[in-house]
Amino acid sequence: MSELVERDVPAVDELVVGLVKRVEKYGVYLDLLDYPGWEGFVHVSEISLKWIRNIRDYLKEGQRDVFRVLRIDPATRQADVSYRRVSQKEREDKMRLWKRKQRLLRVLKLLSERSGRSEEELKKLIVEPALERGLSLYNVLLDALEEERLPEWMKLDEDLAKLLMEVISQEIKIREVTVQGVLIMMVPGGNGVEVIRRAVRHGLEAAKKEDVTITTMGAPRYLISVRTEDVESGRKIIERVAEACLAVIREAGGKGELQLK
Repeated sequence: MSELVERDVPAVDELVVGLVKRVEKYGVYLDLLDYPGWEGFVHVSEISLKWIRNIRDYLKEGQRDVFRVLRIDPATRQADVSYRRVSQKEREDKMRLWKRKQRLLRVLKLLSERSGRSEEELKKLIVEPALERGLSLYNVLLDALEEERLPEWMKLDEDLAKLLMEVISQEIKIREVTVQGVLIMMVPGGNGVEVIRRAVRHGLEAAKKEDVTITTMGAPRYLISVRTEDVESGRKIIERVAEACLAVIREAGGKGELQLK
């Protein structure tokens, strides 16, 4: 159960969520959201390997994104971080975990307000038992929603258990949205059908842990559908699938494009 494990100092090579607060000529300054009081700096060379005409084409004020820690200075509470050294998959996974953490923190806050118990006491009753069992608290609460009861090892009195179920049904709803995009794939020559089949397999392999389907709308149009927690995550998954498909298409001398709905 790592969602609510907190540390005071970020670790080198750790992925962190940062909020861009200032863009300057040679780089970007940001707040590290999981480390209050810590500031991150992204040098322009760590934004992209390509020549950058305008940093704001990549990062702009108010943008929340994922970065990799390169160096830290505990004395000044500053960290050098990289934007370009984070893969799209790492970015999606980290942001999904971060959003889950925010929901869990809100569950504890609301439960504290409604029960009159401190958040520290609630962590001992709810968070620590999950941690001791090596469980994801988020998944534990999702299971509780589906089964309409808390696990037996979570020893809460009846009133607190009832309040917790009310709060998690409000804050950790099993929200799923369907996001779609139309992928156009065209391949010259007589082996186009086989190339497209291979491209589809490659695309699905790029997101094998996600709920993704690719169906034909009539050549050369193919519908990519993904069920996920939110639209933003769904769009990123579709883009990853489409790029994997198009890599195969281009290698075979074909062309294509993605049209997000």
